[in-house]
Amino acid sequence: MTATTSEILNAINAANTVLVVGHVRPDGDCVGAALCMRHICEKLGKSADAACDGDKPAAYAFLPEYEYFCAPRYKKYDLFIAVDCATENRLGEYRALLASAKNSINIDHHCTNTEYGNINHVIPTASSTCHILFELFKDVDGLLDNAVASMLYTGLSTDTGHFMHSNTTAEVFSTAAALCEFGIDIARLNHDLYCNNGFNKIKLTSRALGGIVLYESGKIALMNISLKDLQDCGCTSEDTEGLIDHASSISGVKIAISMCEQPGAVFRVSFRSVSADVSAAAARFGGGGHKLAAGCILTGNRYDVMEKVVAAATAALNSERTD
Repeated sequence: MTATTSEILNAINAANTVLVVGHVRPDGDCVGAALCMRHICEKLGKSADAACDGDKPAAYAFLPEYEYFCAPRYKKYDLFIAVDCATENRLGEYRALLASAKNSINIDHHCTNTEYGNINHVIPTASSTCHILFELFKDVDGLLDNAVASMLYTGLSTDTGHFMHSNTTAEVFSTAAALCEFGIDIARLNHDLYCNNGFNKIKLTSRALGGIVLYESGKIALMNISLKDLQDCGCTSEDTEGLIDHASSISGVKIAISMCEQPGAVFRVSFRSVSADVSAAAARFGGGGHKLAAGCILTGNRYDVMEKVVAAATAALNSERTD
């Protein structure tokens, strides 16, 4: 059952301390949603923190109150709010704080969400978690402001691929327009989101593009990023965000795959699709996500992993042909 705005506000008002947690390796929607909820809780007079398991995402340092996205201050919280996390595992090391909290809220838009919170507000048809937060609080006097609008616009834009993905609807544009009414600087936000890459990331992009391999007569594109690539370019895995979009943009490609090597023969794999269901491909390896954008983690030999993920993508393509 989807919780109402009143139920969520009542839970926040009943708490003194609140921890808002996004998923591991947070993207723009996750960071924007986490900062937004922290800001709203603070406005309601609560002592609130926002965090995620992993490195602080420097790509979003331009956002208001980014400095508050940090390690939790307390060992236990009255209320735990998970944003943009389909499962408890996506909370990483902060899953223990979910278990110890007096109450919990789960706000998300993934169709694979397991509704693990005491209070759940999951809308799989929403473009982003930030879109959900706007709908939840837009009619509550005084909660939304310029800072929140910048946070929510970031999630709305990044999770729709800068308004290019199939989840971009009339409602998405209406929400973006409503956020503009709070006086946000759209030109600056878009520049910071999409035109503010460090030189090292540009070098990594060049290397990643040079290594793309096509399969299935050009319908599948595989981008393979090794630890050596990251080291040679002075980058971290955080710098790979968005690189898969280059593979997706190749004419004729239906499914793009990005493999990023981690220490210990671990590979973080992302799938992007034009129409085939890649969430099923990711689910083969314990991952998940959306129909057109999903991910998983595999361990093993690089070439074995490549073979497995391409086979999964091929199966997704074949399944679409027979539907």
